[in-house]
Amino acid sequence: MHSVRKGTNASGMRRYNERLILSAVRRSAGASKAELARVTTLSPQAVVRIVDQLEEEGLLVQAGRRTGGMGQPAIVYRINSERGYTVGVEVGRAGLTLVLLDFDGQRKAIRHAPSAFPTIEIVVEETRRFLSEELSALPVPAAESLMGVGIAMPWFLGEWRDELKISDDQASEWRHDDVADRLSAGISWPLFFENDGNAAALAQLLCGAGVDLQDFLYVNLGTFVGGGLVLGGRLMQGRHGNAGALASMPVCVKGESDFLIHHASLYPLGNSPDPQAAVDWADRCAEALGFAVIGANSLLDLEAVVIDGASDSIVRLVGAALENRLSRDVPPDFFRPTIRQGTLGQPAAAIGAGLLPLHASFTPDLGALFKRLPDA
Repeated sequence: MHSVRKGTNASGMRRYNERLILSAVRRSAGASKAELARVTTLSPQAVVRIVDQLEEEGLLVQAGRRTGGMGQPAIVYRINSERGYTVGVEVGRAGLTLVLLDFDGQRKAIRHAPSAFPTIEIVVEETRRFLSEELSALPVPAAESLMGVGIAMPWFLGEWRDELKISDDQASEWRHDDVADRLSAGISWPLFFENDGNAAALAQLLCGAGVDLQDFLYVNLGTFVGGGLVLGGRLMQGRHGNAGALASMPVCVKGESDFLIHHASLYPLGNSPDPQAAVDWADRCAEALGFAVIGANSLLDLEAVVIDGASDSIVRLVGAALENRLSRDVPPDFFRPTIRQGTLGQPAAAIGAGLLPLHASFTPDLGALFKRLPDA
């Protein structure tokens, strides 16, 4: 007999509700108990009990009072930013981005480490250097305040060699099953791994352009186009952690089938494209991206498509061209999603990586609500 879910676990429910409150406070950048009761649908009594407990534990702090309406001004609670710190590392095809975040997800430090193509040794060395320099400046001992290191990277970092013009030797070390073990051996803090597109989508959800959205497709315009998917206010990772991987989305361009990576990635432009080349590329990108957006939205009925990337000007060009593409060429039974520019830019994946330790420990998990019957 297979295991089945049945009933709820009281401790799991309590933990879920605590995480729900923390998540609501984080995404609203501060809220009163009454506001938290409305957005979480928990009873006012439960919210009072949970908020008081979280304040006692140092996870929430009072951040002033909000006036307006009848009665006494309401106390506003915020995440206690000094409760802990995290480090996020994005391993990109053109280098590394490293960030130090506080417990509220705010950037305290950021560093870019360019590289023709990263090696595991480079990732370990740059991460250890960043940790050593930044943790020594924290107001409390690092051992008491650092919650972990998040690493965001493409699951197929060593693939698409022809597009990147890298050798098989450069790509080969990222294809082995021991990548996580080798990184863990060189970095003496708890590590959390995620696909770079998923990490960037998480950052947009928790502290970027998606904080007020429940269902959106995230598009990252980088060396290679990538993305992530949020449904019901939750990051959808997929069975292999590769949901929302837009690079391999099939598209039709000039009557021929191809993949989105060849039409919405920045690598053909080089480092300093002239303005007209950027405009022409944005138009071609939007034509191909339109296929991916129409397909995804027809399946998922999204609120929005959030577009972000390494260049604000490129993102604006693509956003405008995509709006034009969707305005003239969509099916008649189609609800157009809003096209929204991201607010985090190139560091989005690194910020998302830094949020992974917080996400793992303090984000609601529906699975925690249920207990399983033993196998018969």
